[in-house]
Amino acid sequence: FSGTTMTARPPPTNRNFSGTTNNPRNNRHNLIHIFIFTLLFLSVGLLCSAIYLSKQLDLNDNALSSSTQIRLGAAKINDNNNVLPNIKNRGVEIKERTAVIRAPPPTTKDDDKKKVQQSTANVPKATAKIAPLPNDNINSSPLTNTATDFSNFKQYPHDRLYCMIPFIWNRPTYSAIMSTWGQRCDTIHFLTDAMVGGELNGDHISFTNNNGEEETTKPYWEYPPDTFPSNVKFINMTRTWECPPTYNKRTGRTEQKVCRHIWEKMWRSWVYVDEHHKNDAEWFCKIDYDTFFFPDNFKYYVRDVKDWDPVGEHHYFGHVIQHRSRKDAPMVVGASACWSRKTLGDIAQVYREMPKGSKKGERGKCEDRAHATEEVTTSMCLREHLKIEPEAARDDQMREYITIDRYPLVLTWNRTEQGEWWFWKGKPKDAGQMENTIARRPIGIHKYKKPEEILTLWEEFYGPRSGNEALEKVGKQRHGEVAKRFVEEVRKEMGIDP
Repeated sequence: FSGTTMTARPPPTNRNFSGTTNNPRNNRHNLIHIFIFTLLFLSVGLLCSAIYLSKQLDLNDNALSSSTQIRLGAAKINDNNNVLPNIKNRGVEIKERTAVIRAPPPTTKDDDKKKVQQSTANVPKATAKIAPLPNDNINSSPLTNTATDFSNFKQYPHDRLYCMIPFIWNRPTYSAIMSTWGQRCDTIHFLTDAMVGGELNGDHISFTNNNGEEETTKPYWEYPPDTFPSNVKFINMTRTWECPPTYNKRTGRTEQKVCRHIWEKMWRSWVYVDEHHKNDAEWFCKIDYDTFFFPDNFKYYVRDVKDWDPVGEHHYFGHVIQHRSRKDAPMVVGASACWSRKTLGDIAQVYREMPKGSKKGERGKCEDRAHATEEVTTSMCLREHLKIEPEAARDDQMREYITIDRYPLVLTWNRTEQGEWWFWKGKPKDAGQMENTIARRPIGIHKYKKPEEILTLWEEFYGPRSGNEALEKVGKQRHGEVAKRFVEEVRKEMGIDP
């Protein structure tokens, strides 16, 4: 031991079975390392799952309908076009790219007879069997409730008009339109939700019939044959128009209102029109059911006023406003929105290819999504994909051809005194106001929801001069003096009166 330095040997440390030292600091470091590696592992797993699901959704959106299965209300349609009953569900869920619901499968005469016998007793009165009205597709028969001789009207053989009315089946409204201005369209179709039932009154719907009995909705094909006229075209929807009852604080009553998924209905309808009726007309108008339309004045505008080329030029026009969309971009209001055949063909392709199925609200994208605003999204898709801007339909005196409210009221709107409220936002400073707000050959006047109002307007503008009760009452309503002058000037401009 001499010559060596003796040092104290440290006490032995406790070792675990793996040979590592049970040092508290090391233990903490190990736990932190384990926690970090666990988080990384979970993050990688979640990322991989998200990528896989995204690819699957893209495949579903882009897949053709070769293996689709439709579930609509009380029925399913499989790939073989066979209807499968499913009475537990009243909603609408369709996974199909095509814009039209496939018809129910063919049946034998005995099957048809048995089906009619079984279902006739349950048909709601509002949708009872009716005979198809004349001119359900290409209108040519004369009107029967007016003294106007339309044979004297100028003809526009190269400016045929396709009138498309987004619709929830309502027999009185359908009949009122078809017996008045609807017969002046070259082709008119009512693009209708496939679920039928209830009594529609404006935005409200009742499921109690006149006998106090509760009704329900069911797919159109469960009704007896010939229940619906042939120009009623049923469109598939992934979102039902039925909304849960809501409590109205103002009235203190629970009300059933119509869910407005109008954007999905519109883009699907235009895809249908492009695929089936593109060559039936040169001009195509979406017309709200509560808009009283003037087809002959429309043709006068596109040909005699604008002299547009519907086949070679993009056009998207109507009453333009700028107060609702993001960044106040201009758009055409939904009362009457029209475009050329070239625009129809190109925008239909945009609709086919845009993303589908979003449940998010307005977010500035051209896509199918729930609760989207139809006017905003239409103008957005046209602008982003086709560089098409809306064109305001005004005459040389800067008067609007299409109104957004009842004409007696619009004729009193005074920009000078009332100031720059939303109606005037973005309009030229010299835009017509008060009695000069509306052109004297109007294309559409809006907010007439009741069938009797449509019939009254027809008599006001097209009825005989003498013995016309509707015309006599115009001057007795609110703003009657202004309204009477307007109606008389419109009748004269259209050639109804000398």
